[in-house]
Amino acid sequence: MKYSRRWTGFMILLAVLVVLAVSAVLSVVIIRYRGTPYSVLDNYQNLNAFPVTIGSGTERSPPERRAVVSALYSDGFAIAAALLGHSARSANSVWPDGSHTPVPLIPPPHEGKDIHPRFMDQYTKLNIWNLDQKGIDSAVYLDADTLVRRNFDELFDSPFNFAAVPDVYAYKDPRGFSLSFNAGVLAFRPSTAIYEDMREKMEVADYPLLQAEQAFLNLYFGGTSMRLPYIYNANLAIKARSSVLWQRLTNEIRVVHYTVQKPFLHNARSADTLLTFEEMKEAMNQNESGYYQEEMAWWRAAYRSMMSEHRQAMLKCY
Repeated sequence: MKYSRRWTGFMILLAVLVVLAVSAVLSVVIIRYRGTPYSVLDNYQNLNAFPVTIGSGTERSPPERRAVVSALYSDGFAIAAALLGHSARSANSVWPDGSHTPVPLIPPPHEGKDIHPRFMDQYTKLNIWNLDQKGIDSAVYLDADTLVRRNFDELFDSPFNFAAVPDVYAYKDPRGFSLSFNAGVLAFRPSTAIYEDMREKMEVADYPLLQAEQAFLNLYFGGTSMRLPYIYNANLAIKARSSVLWQRLTNEIRVVHYTVQKPFLHNARSADTLLTFEEMKEAMNQNESGYYQEEMAWWRAAYRSMMSEHRQAMLKCY
């Protein structure tokens, strides 16, 4: 009887251990499955049949056929966009005087379902591919929250039809240094044919909708784009993940991207509000200390330079 009870107890204990072991294995499998990041290459769709390069016989783009372009969707980024233009000219980038050109809003596909609210207007960026209609055959797109630190004219002579910098996600984000690219800086060859093809494909392509046009562009150009070095889109998230890498890049950064912290946004004002000069000073003071102190100082120095040269023109914004 004692032996039988011991045997029964042993079997119960063994069964419990087996259940726990199976549960642990299943938990690991589920965690690994859920934690597998989406990859445009693992989920590749052949959407883009255009050539990867422009062809060996293509001549270099003359300055009058180049463009640096940005986009402005709200008043809150107006001063940043103006400063971006000032910083590009200060870097002696060779391209003709530009103009402010209204473009049609491109609504998000699927009526905006699953798209982050602040990205609802971002598909309008695709209009930049129509620049060939204005005689432009080589262009660089820059988000309004970027700042040009050094000349990047070499991008205009790229033999690739599309080039961008790999994305970097904030500290503790498991995506880390990603294979996908960030759409804040793009070197591209404008083409109305590509624009029309993208407009057609964006409604039927299968991709995560949350990150809007960036997710779509990664799918469309995922297997055919040229990956540029981080110096062309120095995302502040790089510094958060590796201060050693950031220090290595600092002296060669062409474009810095104020992603995780924006020196032109005021803590007490809406991000859609055009700040007064006094409020802009307050915003810069709010952002002048902390981990990104040096990078905030870059923006402040460029802002002071712009105001010194163009204060009267800036007053016309109010």
